[in-house]
Amino acid sequence: MKRFTSYITAGIALTLATAIFSCNKKSDDNKTSTPDFDRKAMLTNWGNNIVAPGFQNLNTAVTDLDAAIADFNQAPDGTKLAALQSKLTSAYQKWEVCEPMELGLADQDLLNVNANTFPASVTLINQNIAAGSYSLSAVSNLSAKGFPALDYLLLGAGTTSADILAAYTTDANATNRKKYLADVSADLKSMVSAVSASWSSAAAITAFVNASGTDVGSSLGQMINKMDFDMDVLKNAKMGIPMGKQSMGQLFPEKTEAYYNGISASLMVAQVQAIQNIYLGKSSAGDGVGLDDYLVAINAQYNGGTLNDAIKAQFDATIGALQAVSDPFSANVTSANAGTAYTQVQKLLVLLKTDMPSALGVMITYNDNDGD
Repeated sequence: MKRFTSYITAGIALTLATAIFSCNKKSDDNKTSTPDFDRKAMLTNWGNNIVAPGFQNLNTAVTDLDAAIADFNQAPDGTKLAALQSKLTSAYQKWEVCEPMELGLADQDLLNVNANTFPASVTLINQNIAAGSYSLSAVSNLSAKGFPALDYLLLGAGTTSADILAAYTTDANATNRKKYLADVSADLKSMVSAVSASWSSAAAITAFVNASGTDVGSSLGQMINKMDFDMDVLKNAKMGIPMGKQSMGQLFPEKTEAYYNGISASLMVAQVQAIQNIYLGKSSAGDGVGLDDYLVAINAQYNGGTLNDAIKAQFDATIGALQAVSDPFSANVTSANAGTAYTQVQKLLVLLKTDMPSALGVMITYNDNDGD
């Protein structure tokens, strides 16, 4: 499976905490003596106001989607199909908020790989449907489940809404297809529900807050590694592969995230905004303690100014550039706006993956071998 293999491997390596330190000369200049900074206050804000609510919102969305799928399967019609497609879009948006926070049980269960290995393997999905028997827990089915599979099943099973509806009503495999749709949804719901429940536990939050060091196993170290890895996935898998950045210019527009829904660009915006909120400690509860406050506290410098100012400005530039990319991204991979957005994502990744960890004394424990 060549679609996402390098990132699956890197994600597993990150989970196993294989320490590979990332640094450069400019980052070495950022090192300062660390004054008192209340890391526990930052971790408390993250746990209570960002991580736990994020997974709770995702759980609500996938539970709602699962119930709607059950209703659709009882009596499929166009109205129910349209509602399902809308609910999938909403759930996918909420997924992007959680993707950079693969911590705790989400990390142990490899939630990101199990929920969002894209693009979906249409061949494998249809083979499973025709067979009527399969194991969604098998590694071989990673590209036949999760959000990408639902994207295909609800928006790509035909060229029109009528064709998609026919796949669940009059097609020879309609019964098996409905079962597969329900099973994929139930599998996703089960994983997300377990993670959400784990983060709803006071004990989980306490453990997260108490791991307040800067070492590989600390909550700070894990969060920075996860958000940086997610930025790498954005740059290389979500943008780079479709745009031909990994293949000497050969384009693969069909390998965009949420290809059939055509919302790849909007999902990328949601993803970077989620990472920005982690950085700022920002949530519905307000502007709490974040990495920005940490960098200010240690007076981290960058190119004659503060590192915090540079990162905040680059977040704004990156989000603005991504917002200028039109959906469907698959139809715009060669556009000037896509090229600009890719460059801005690269710049943000360097700041978050090299300069910030160096300033904070945090190790980057994965290696994508692409030099950023």
